[in-house]
Amino acid sequence: MEDIEMTPRAFLIAATATALSLPAPAPLRADTGDVVKLGIAAGAFFCMANPGRCGLGGNRQTQPSGTPQRTAAPAPAPRAVADPTVRTDQQALNYFGYEAGGADGVMGRNTRQAISRYQTYMGYPATGQLDLYQRQTLVGAYNWAQAGRGAAYPGIYGQELLRAYQTETRGGDYCRETGRCPVQGASAGQTTQPRLPEMPTPSASMANACASSQMVTNASGPVLTPAGITGPDRARQAMDEQFCSASSYALSRSENLLDGSGMTDQTLSENCRWVVDRMADQIGQLGSRSAVELTEAADRRVRDIGADMRQITDAATVCLGYGYRTDDARVALASALMLVGTGARPYAELVGHHLRGGYGTARNPDQAQGWYDIAFDALDRGADPAVRPSQSGERVAVMRAALRTGGLSGGGNATSATGTGMPNFNLQQN
Repeated sequence: MEDIEMTPRAFLIAATATALSLPAPAPLRADTGDVVKLGIAAGAFFCMANPGRCGLGGNRQTQPSGTPQRTAAPAPAPRAVADPTVRTDQQALNYFGYEAGGADGVMGRNTRQAISRYQTYMGYPATGQLDLYQRQTLVGAYNWAQAGRGAAYPGIYGQELLRAYQTETRGGDYCRETGRCPVQGASAGQTTQPRLPEMPTPSASMANACASSQMVTNASGPVLTPAGITGPDRARQAMDEQFCSASSYALSRSENLLDGSGMTDQTLSENCRWVVDRMADQIGQLGSRSAVELTEAADRRVRDIGADMRQITDAATVCLGYGYRTDDARVALASALMLVGTGARPYAELVGHHLRGGYGTARNPDQAQGWYDIAFDALDRGADPAVRPSQSGERVAVMRAALRTGGLSGGGNATSATGTGMPNFNLQQN
């Protein structure tokens, strides 16, 4: 097997290490396979090594019969459990100068105050709690800066980098639009603008689209049932809401798999590019071949990889959420296609959303319908839902009604006037 085919194995070894890092078994999902077994084993090993902390044997002594029992000392208050999402938020807040304290993964007063300061600077309501778009912007800007992308904006530091990042995500040029970014050595009063990388294939920003969707929802109320779809506008709103709900769920599943693995974003980025490379041909044909044809092509491509199917599934699941977290539509789209190729047909819904909104590919609502049909048909036949299993029936009913009422139009740039994409999406594949 070629060296490149070893990449997903190495990748998933780190991801599977999630369970082994837990001090006790966490709530388990039915689809985690060996990860569940490893989590249970890790808990057992922990208790054997630390009997006093698990209430097992150890230093306990048997009291003679009739001896008064000593009253046990009050148990210490349980320690707050670290949340990897909160830890990432704290790292990003600290990086941009909003002092959240130590990145311990525990939401406290300092973190809430830091979030409020970030929200105030960005013009959001200062609630002290991040919504999906606010987190995507904050963490996306942090990952972008950590990757050295801020170097394109000389003289711009700290909080202002958030502005530069936000401008770049909509396809703008912060230096040119603000007249800032002085180059060292320039004459007083002079500024020059660095040439930003060109983006050959524009892609709508998923984060911006979901922010716009949230504003519409706040103004008119969410579409929760088919009866709430009273015309094309509500139909488009319903489809936007379902995409943003699906991307949020995928992000949570990804973070759940990665919890405690110690995998850096740099490693994630490198391995998720592997997913994009594997599915590049299928992405390139989304506008010219039917959903049925490309589903079969995805099946063949996944079989050709030659790796264990569980490893491929977990790698694609991790990268799907990573793509949504970093607003990298190409990574998310490739991951959804790979999951479809593993036989998990309900993930075709996400491919439909990407085609409808122009996320990582050209907008093509007509082609999107075929992918929705594949997902709905699989669910009708009893396939495991890819998104929010407990709400799957209600979600599908809303989407079917929305698609019948004009919901295929809209999304992407139509929803977000500023969503023209990010130059660092690496959308051209050879």
